[in-house]
Amino acid sequence: MNRVIILGSTGTIGVQALEVISQNKDTFSLVGISCHENVKLLKKQIVAYSPLYVAVSGKIDVTALKNEFPKIVFFDGKNALNDLVEIDEYDMAVVSIVGIAALLPTMKVISKGKDLAIASKEVLVAAGHLVNEALKKSKTTLYPIDSEHVAISLCLRGYQKKDIKNIVLTASGGPFWNRDELSTVSIADALAHPNWSMGKKISIDSATMINKGLEVIEAHWLFGVEYNKIKVVIHPQSIVHGLVEYINGAMVSQMSAPDMRMPILYAISRGEILSYQNSNLLLAGKQLDFYEPDLKKFKGLALAYEAGALGGSLPAYFNSANEEAVAMFLNGKCSFLQITELVDRAMSSHSRINAPSLDTIIEVDKEARHYIRSHCNG
Repeated sequence: MNRVIILGSTGTIGVQALEVISQNKDTFSLVGISCHENVKLLKKQIVAYSPLYVAVSGKIDVTALKNEFPKIVFFDGKNALNDLVEIDEYDMAVVSIVGIAALLPTMKVISKGKDLAIASKEVLVAAGHLVNEALKKSKTTLYPIDSEHVAISLCLRGYQKKDIKNIVLTASGGPFWNRDELSTVSIADALAHPNWSMGKKISIDSATMINKGLEVIEAHWLFGVEYNKIKVVIHPQSIVHGLVEYINGAMVSQMSAPDMRMPILYAISRGEILSYQNSNLLLAGKQLDFYEPDLKKFKGLALAYEAGALGGSLPAYFNSANEEAVAMFLNGKCSFLQITELVDRAMSSHSRINAPSLDTIIEVDKEARHYIRSHCNG
């Protein structure tokens, strides 16, 4: 039995992870869950899934929850997530918290020797060198949840790194890949992803294609492949999730319906192939299109390649600047096009630090956010 805790159970990935665990009760047992502030959904999850531990990381008074569920151990406040991962009664942590907030709990999970299924790509983007160093020192294995990285993992089964010519990540292109005029994009426009149901932050990142840039950096750390061997193509149908081109000219792809439950199941089962009854993908009559991304239109993708290649503290700065700029856009304080413009200017202002420590990354995060807030003109 694989005992699981979920950091971010009320988010899109967390909700689906709970469904996967519930559908596979002979394989997984739920030990703990967490939320930031969505207590209404959290209460429904407590009733439905009966966790032993619950963490609430936002500024929420949990007294009523403790009274309503006296058999559950609650953690609250700014250390709630760290307190949850410090318990011993789990084998794997699903990390599905948006943004840099996932970094410290992830490092603590690794230090305890527990396995990770991680959807929070910002962790590897900001601190891939630290995460990989920690993984080598522990008995921990990290399994990505992103559909693209699961696809690459499946394509690489039975092959060696020396066989790889290129890794190809597919991108839906979001709602704007074939739209020329972006100056009038509204928040609703940017949130209207054509294929996937996702949280607000990742939906905006998909619309700017910065999300794909984050996945490029993540792929570098996950698969040990240099940036010039990590390609991106726009694939509007979201059927092919990733490809690997081998040195003999063969290209292997992974195809499935756009459904995150399969990647979640693959990750939390530690890369085992378990039966999953999803909607069947019928290829007959399907059209599969692939396009080169326009790096002038989607400059955020180009900035991600630049940040990854230069390395040091720049990927962390890039990630945090984008996170703050997206928050500004969602709050109506900047336009859609200003997201990438702000990130670009922020990166140019940053004095890159080689091999940053965890404390340095936390300071870089603050620096990037301050820059965006002070340079956003509304």
